[in-house]
Amino acid sequence: MPIIIHTSDVHLGTPLGWLGPRAAEQREELRRTLSKIVDLVVEQHADALVVAGDLFHSNNPSAATVRFVLREFARLTSDSKASVVLLPGSHDPLDIESVYTSYRAEFGKLDRVSVLGLDGLRSVAVENAGLTIHGDPPQRQGRDRGATDLVPDPDSAFNVAVLHGSTGGGDDEEGGPFSLSDLPGEGWSYYALGHLPSWHEIEGAGVPAVYPGSPELVAMDGGGQGHVARVELRANGAIVTKVRVGARSIVEARVEVTDASDSFSIAERVRQETRSNPNAVLRLVLTGLTSAEAGIDDWDLVEELVGDYFFVCPPVRDYHVKVSDQDLVQLPERLVVGRFARHMRSRLEEAGSEDERREIEDALQLGVALLQGKDVIG
Repeated sequence: MPIIIHTSDVHLGTPLGWLGPRAAEQREELRRTLSKIVDLVVEQHADALVVAGDLFHSNNPSAATVRFVLREFARLTSDSKASVVLLPGSHDPLDIESVYTSYRAEFGKLDRVSVLGLDGLRSVAVENAGLTIHGDPPQRQGRDRGATDLVPDPDSAFNVAVLHGSTGGGDDEEGGPFSLSDLPGEGWSYYALGHLPSWHEIEGAGVPAVYPGSPELVAMDGGGQGHVARVELRANGAIVTKVRVGARSIVEARVEVTDASDSFSIAERVRQETRSNPNAVLRLVLTGLTSAEAGIDDWDLVEELVGDYFFVCPPVRDYHVKVSDQDLVQLPERLVVGRFARHMRSRLEEAGSEDERREIEDALQLGVALLQGKDVIG
């Protein structure tokens, strides 16, 4: 039975400015990930590698990046029987300035490497596998990005449709995944989709329809990145396996800053919540209540943690600074928040123990924040 490796949204050459000084290193990791994908195709004796758009981040990649891609595909076709089928995407569209047009001759010299849409190509037959792969570049898929008039080959045992885009509505390219009505009709074995950064499977399509997401970390969209789809086409239905190929991952942590004395004590709480991982990007959300004197400094916190992770994003401040006694007294009594503050301050004066006082103080601060319209739920 035919086997294909399906990937998309590699985004070679992406700036990755959000990674600061680690951006260049991660761009190299994207290259290494493409090499891993080629290795996987060879190891699995796959019949085809399908790239469902956005192999390149733009139509202006460096010449070195294009040469790297050409070398890897030449290695793949030399070391295996596999075909390579590329679909231009939304970042590397097939237009007058397309990278695929600019390097038409170089891609054309490669055995069994095809670019869907180039010179009107809409279908690629994979010899000896009973497989035909069909696709249109996004600008030819219609206004809703998903609609297409692709037709399966009745003489082929297996037909795969390759589509890049989403149907979020309007001009929002980052909208939701394809709806069932956007997919081609009957007669297909598998829908190889691209455009979403994370793994997503569409339910109810009749046959498997999968966004594999970016095979390596390219965005802060959380989990689901770092995989490709291994698809085994069978007469009774395709079997899709999620295969990890990426090196980097996102680690998310929500940490309470309540009663923390400084950034270093918060860093210790982070370490208690998450394990250090030199291949992870830490996305940190700080919650709770803190005093203005606590001395929480974002950059001190990042510097303290940066050795534990590949990269630490500036923390999201979801905490609130405690209202001072002076500010509490000045809350207008005609408002509910003012009356609440005065009532709770009276209860503080009547507290019988330090524990009770601390509990009332926390309730006072949280209640005032809530009545002022702040989100204090961690």
